[in-house]
Amino acid sequence: MLDRYVSGTVDRVSPEAPVPVVRVKKEWSSLGGAANVAANVASLGGQAVLIGLVGNDSDGKELERKCAEQSIETVFFRSDAPTVSKTRIISGQQIVRVDREERHVWNTDNLRSLTEALQHLSGVVNIVLVSDYAKGTLSNEALPVVVDWARKENVRLVVDPKRADWLAYGHAFLITPNLKELGLAVGQSVENDDNDVVRAARAVLDGCDAQHVLVTRSEEGMTLVGSGKVLNMPAHVQEVFDVSGAGDTVLATLGVWLSESKTVSHSVLAANTAAAIAVSRRGTTTVSRSELEYILLKTTSKHVQRTEVSKLREALSGKKVVFTNGCFDVLHKGHRKLLQEARSFGDVLIVGLNSDSSVRRLKGEERPVNDEAIRVAALSSLEAIDFVTIFEEDTPYGLLQELIPDVLVKGGDYELENVIGRDLVGEVRIVGLVEGISTSRMIYLPDLKQQLAKITNT
Repeated sequence: MLDRYVSGTVDRVSPEAPVPVVRVKKEWSSLGGAANVAANVASLGGQAVLIGLVGNDSDGKELERKCAEQSIETVFFRSDAPTVSKTRIISGQQIVRVDREERHVWNTDNLRSLTEALQHLSGVVNIVLVSDYAKGTLSNEALPVVVDWARKENVRLVVDPKRADWLAYGHAFLITPNLKELGLAVGQSVENDDNDVVRAARAVLDGCDAQHVLVTRSEEGMTLVGSGKVLNMPAHVQEVFDVSGAGDTVLATLGVWLSESKTVSHSVLAANTAAAIAVSRRGTTTVSRSELEYILLKTTSKHVQRTEVSKLREALSGKKVVFTNGCFDVLHKGHRKLLQEARSFGDVLIVGLNSDSSVRRLKGEERPVNDEAIRVAALSSLEAIDFVTIFEEDTPYGLLQELIPDVLVKGGDYELENVIGRDLVGEVRIVGLVEGISTSRMIYLPDLKQQLAKITNT
């Protein structure tokens, strides 16, 4: 797609109709749709090959030229339909969008050429990003060609879906729906709630051949489900200017990070951060590798080594220090409420995090589902938290002896007399729990089919 922008000022209303008159000051165009995914791959340091249908028109030629400027290789097949374009009229904010599009249709020659083009990429490509905009390129004829080739070549498939039936995406490694698309796949709307999202993601995974689902949840961040893993990644707090193209940025970042053999969790962390950058800008945009890595480094700089805790306490002299601790294996709404309230009790909030070995001793060998690096990164993304430090012991008593906070905060499942370290602090606060929300419930949420089977049997 080609995204066009017409920007100007509005000083009056048209005498012809009750609409604003825009006096044009600037016009520009940028790569849109799957082309914006490719542009983000390139800006993040990856090598993108963009494959798809375009019209035999000037917009198609402009797409080709813009791709060449960004070192994106193109394999374009000409369609009888015009190149899809979206023109946004802007004056301070978007006033109207004008779309030019007809559904693209593959002819026999183009399908044959698609197969040949994929064969030429054998042994060269290590990730296939399927950017489905439901405009005809990923049709019932063309999509199986891509899916079958990826399976035969053992290339991981990452999909931004538009279809309700995800079986069409084959053995996808990762599918990235938003809430609406997830609801479409499960056949009912999904509330933007931790438990509901996890339940729906698990249900749709049971019905398709994918390995992971990453649900993008707007202001609630992202949730990754699959292979026994649940990861809630909070959204980065900043002003949202324009959400257009954010899904493209997420897909591209996942592709680049996975292609570099990063873990799924680390790839999600990067994608979540990149999405925050994208929505803070106007229009479809790209995120550079350097700015993304800088922000990733900045968000994890809250981590304080255990050996530095005493120095940190000295530096915070005169501040009212609040402390809380936990495993925070899957960061959920209950955790966020606890941490926000804890922050309100003083000037600085320090979180003690159980190490991986500590969590295993306390919770069992199957835990944690997210390693300590990911848990530190997730906590560090929360504005309420000032510092995070990891402790190896089963309890934080030794850490509390070094830190000597002013306020110790625990969740509502604790009785005051059972709070470890209460003898070391001047004040203990108990914060109420969020009903129905817990890490164990989220991780071990029973499958709906199993529940129904039990009910039937009894």
